[in-house]
Amino acid sequence: MACGRGEPTAEDCAIRCWSDALRKLNSHREPNGQWRADCPVPGCRSQRALEYDAPGRHVRWRSFCGHHDREAMRPYLVKLIGPCMPGGRAARPTVDLDELAALALTPMPPTSLRLAMLELAGFGTREALDKLGVRREHRSRVIAGRTNPGAKPQVTDPR
Repeated sequence: MACGRGEPTAEDCAIRCWSDALRKLNSHREPNGQWRADCPVPGCRSQRALEYDAPGRHVRWRSFCGHHDREAMRPYLVKLIGPCMPGGRAARPTVDLDELAALALTPMPPTSLRLAMLELAGFGTREALDKLGVRREHRSRVIAGRTNPGAKPQVTDPR
């Protein structure tokens, strides 16, 4: 599917999702088949600074603003366009409540449990470990606690 909102083709997504979202930015289709809109960054008055088209499976966009490049425009486009923005995160999956309950009842270390919860929420392992602030040298232990819950520690405390 080419669209985050369910449109069947990228062309339909460009027409319905992008053009509707960018209507207040003077979006219009040009004779060459591409769409143009003013710069989405607040306070910028550059006209025809955003170009988008649908040459293949996804909507492609470029910045022609003299003040803002693609990376400066991206956060504002994400707010306007939402799930149809290419390169953005897909809509988050819904969490299965039975799976969440089973995870809550699993005996595992707290950090490994937090890691599993973030993965259940749709984050990748590396991204979840970064969010938790787990340092590189401890990542294997946190992952091992998640994959082998309830296992006895290999090293016992001699006290």
